[in-house]
Order: sequence, then C-alpha cells, then structure tokens
Amino acid sequence: MTTADLVVLRGHVVTPEGVRTGDVVVADGVVRAVGPDVGAPYAAGAREVVDAAGCYLLPGGVDPHCHLMADLGQASIAAALGGTTTALSFSLPREGEETVSAFQRARAQVTGGESLIDIGLHAMCYQPNELTGADVARLTELGADAVKVFLAYPELGIMATGDGLHRVMTAAKRAGIPVQVHCEDGELIEALVEEAAEGSRSGPVAFAEVRPPVLEEVAVYRALAIAELTGSRVYITHLSSTGAIGHVRRARAGGHVEIGAEACLHHLLLSVDEYTSPAAGELLVAPPLRTSEHVDAVGQALADGTLDTVGSDHSQQRTAVDERICPCRDAEYGIAGIGARLPLLLSWGLARGIPIERLSHVLSTGPADSFGYGPAKGRIAPGSDGDLVVWDPEPEWTVDADSFRDGTGTSPYEGRRVKGRVRLVSLRGRVLARDGEMASTPERGRLVVPRRDTSGHE
Repeated sequence: MTTADLVVLRGHVVTPEGVRTGDVVVADGVVRAVGPDVGAPYAAGAREVVDAAGCYLLPGGVDPHCHLMADLGQASIAAALGGTTTALSFSLPREGEETVSAFQRARAQVTGGESLIDIGLHAMCYQPNELTGADVARLTELGADAVKVFLAYPELGIMATGDGLHRVMTAAKRAGIPVQVHCEDGELIEALVEEAAEGSRSGPVAFAEVRPPVLEEVAVYRALAIAELTGSRVYITHLSSTGAIGHVRRARAGGHVEIGAEACLHHLLLSVDEYTSPAAGELLVAPPLRTSEHVDAVGQALADGTLDTVGSDHSQQRTAVDERICPCRDAEYGIAGIGARLPLLLSWGLARGIPIERLSHVLSTGPADSFGYGPAKGRIAPGSDGDLVVWDPEPEWTVDADSFRDGTGTSPYEGRRVKGRVRLVSLRGRVLARDGEMASTPERGRLVVPRRDTSGHE
C-alpha cells in the first residue's frame, strides 16, 4: 500500500456537489481517496493523521487577485496562515519596463523558491497600447494565465485606449487566454479630480467622490462591448457597484460574451463610511469603498452565483495616491487581505446562510477554473493536489493588526469579530500551518501554470 502523506478523518468534506462526511487521503502530493472510512487503511503508516470531526474540510484557497512580488515570502506566510495555498499574483513592471520583460522577471522570482505557497502569474500590462500580438503569444508560452489592462490611471501613463484594449483582446483571443480589465473611466475621473482640486476638496472622502459608481458602470459596459466585438474572454476585476453587476448579468444573459466576474473582500465587508474613520488612509483602493446599497449588491451577486471569484487585492507594496486629491505625504493605495480572505468570507457568508459549497466555490474552485488551474487546484477530488484546509466553525476571535503576519503592520479588518478558525493547512499533503502557526519546515511553493501546459508545475 502506498504510504500516505496526510490522512484527514471524519471531516465534513466540501465539494461542488455538496458536503459529505468522510476521510481524505493524500499520497505523493495528490488526493488518492475521498469518502467514508477510506482513511483507516492508510492511517497506521501515514506521515500525518488529523481527526477533523466537527470541522469542515475545504480545498486550499486560491486567491485570484493579489500583488505579491514586492515581498513574496512575507505575503506567502500571511496566505498560508489564512488558508490560501495558491495565489495568482500580478507581475510588477518597473517604470518603463515592457510587459514581457516584467513577466519574465516575476517568473524567475517565483521559481527562486521564496514563496511558501504555490504561485500563478497574471501579466500586468503598463503599456497596453504598445502590446503586440507577438507579445501576448510569448506571455502565453511563458505561462501567463491572463493579461491585465487598465481603463483608468492616465496620470500614471498606464490607461488603455479603446483601440488599445481592442488589440489586446484580439491577440488574447488568438492566444487562448482571458483579458482582465480594471474598469473605471479614467478620462472622467481625471476631470473630477481637476474639479476637486479647484474646489480645494481632498482627502479620503474626496478620493471616493472622484471615482463614483457610474464611472465603473461605464467602463464595464465598454469592456464587455469590446469583448463581444473581439470574441475574447474577459474577466472583470473587483466589481463594486450595482450598475456594473447589472451589466455583467445582462451580457451573460445575452450569451455573446464569455465573462469572469470578481469581487474583492473589502467591497463585501467595508463601506464608504470607513473613509471618515481614523484608519481611512489605510483603506484607499480603486474602485473605492462604496455605500451600503452597493455593498449589499455585491453580497447578493455572491449569493446568487453572479460572481465567479472573490479576491483580496492584497498589496505588499503601497503606491502613492495622486497628490491633487490626497496631498498628505502618507496617502497610498493598497490594502492587506490575503490572509483575511478565506476566514472572514466564511464567517461572513455562513452567518448570512450562504451555503459553504458556494463560499468554497468563490474562494477556491472558481478562481482555479477561471484561469486554467483546475482540476489540480480548487477542489478535493482524486487526482487533485493535496491542498487542504481544516476549518473549525465554532471558535470566535477578533482580528488585530498582525493576525496574518504579512509584514504590513496593518489590517483593514482590525477589530472585526470572526466565527470559525483555520485549524490546519496542507500544501500537496505536507502541513503548512497549524492553529495560527507556520510549520517548522514548511513545504516550499512552486510556480504553477495553466493546464494548457501539460507539465502543470515547474
């Protein structure tokens, strides 16, 4: 009999088909058996046996939206402690660096072994109007799972024009990868920023006011229209408003566009009211936090299946905000959340009666499948990677600034009460974290690539 790496007994195993009480056996890094009483024959000789009675057993979290390259090692610790075993990080172009070179540099960083979790890479495009079809083909060869472009940030010089987005989508269609789009109308935001500056309005509240929901709605409609023209798969990042979500629903109903829809944790749990708090400077994200009407709409989109994924938008490196709207020296974009994503979403969702299999979908299965990492990632099934989370639904605790040890020293969720705790996290069957502490000799993460590359790992 094969020696098992890990045997988990008597857990409530969460699958897309529902929750079933049973055992999971992991050997040679992959799930070998799932079901009632399948673990007993392997337990005696297993390297690790865990009794998960009363706990849920979920697939390791897959975070579809994070910016980790500035400190990959520290970010991976936070991810592991929060039950995320695979993070899909954007490459981080330097000023003037073209997209392929930035991706190659990120790829080398991941393969250098700094991360304790598995990492897949999105290609961040800061020069969208210059990206060629050959560039997109090369990114695909290198293992990029998507290309990200922005319809905002003209002040940074990274905003795509309509024809630029059309060219990228056309090339991505040929290459067979999705295009991720940050949807805010940058030209109109620029006009509102100038108006605010002329009126001497600045600070976090003004930051939100110059990026109103209607400008997200306009940009989402535009991105979906260009995707329909080109036949490209489009993935709308961090949806945050009622109207934008409505555009996604209508486009799907029309059947002419293949759409991935994402929200981020902060748009589910936080509101614009935070911008009047003392911690407002730590919560500057784009799109900004919204009013309760829009927060509720994002929650409904999660519950009814509109959303495919929930990301963290975690950033290890904060970026200076346009000084015209936030002139204070320490005003920066970026939010910490990769460790908080899984436990806080489970606590929030279960309290609202959302089935745990639906929550597991947006935390794991949906992100993995959206970018080509399933079935190895995002599910508990024979042949899938042995990435598991044992989740105890009963303990209650309070988030503090260092709950997930990401090195930022802050948490946008500080003070929030959480019900349920991650008890154990495994990566390919080796224990990565247990009861809030990293394993003494954790498994090292790998670069993972979409399944169009049959090697699967490097």
